[in-house]
Amino acid sequence: MDRGHLLRLEDFPLMDLRSIGLLVGRHRRSQERTLAEVAASARVGRSTLAALESGKLEELGYAKVERICEALGLVLEARPTVLDAPLMEHRHLTEQAGRELTKAAIEDVIVRGGIDAWRGLAKAARDDRDGSILARARAVAHALSRHDRKARAFAALLPSIAARTKGRRRAKA
Repeated sequence: MDRGHLLRLEDFPLMDLRSIGLLVGRHRRSQERTLAEVAASARVGRSTLAALESGKLEELGYAKVERICEALGLVLEARPTVLDAPLMEHRHLTEQAGRELTKAAIEDVIVRGGIDAWRGLAKAARDDRDGSILARARAVAHALSRHDRKARAFAALLPSIAARTKGRRRAKA
């Protein structure tokens, strides 16, 4: 069974109605479908869908959002946040982005964080079931390592973090 495309928090660090609307609009256009077609399929008004996509709605019932997503092959996902609190205070990120360890938050931890923040990131990567935190950390460290010595140092630690992560997953299985 195809579960469609997931609305992922890493793509939209703060998953609010505006972010959902932007993603819905992007996905609808990529499918080359009209507002009227998707609205009819989701049993919502065309103006409601247009307002959602443009970020002009203050609120919209869950059932309508769910029908719109279903009409486009998208799935809403609810899950606990990765961390109870951010590993460190970030320059420009929301607390939620820091708790979700987005790429921007990981960059801040690697470049601006100290050893405690690095340990917290390594622990979060080891505890992450699907390996997405480790993958984001690798991508960020790789992108930064050519120009940043702290990123090079963190990148050097990644193989040992990955090895411990695999060991934990095998032990839990």
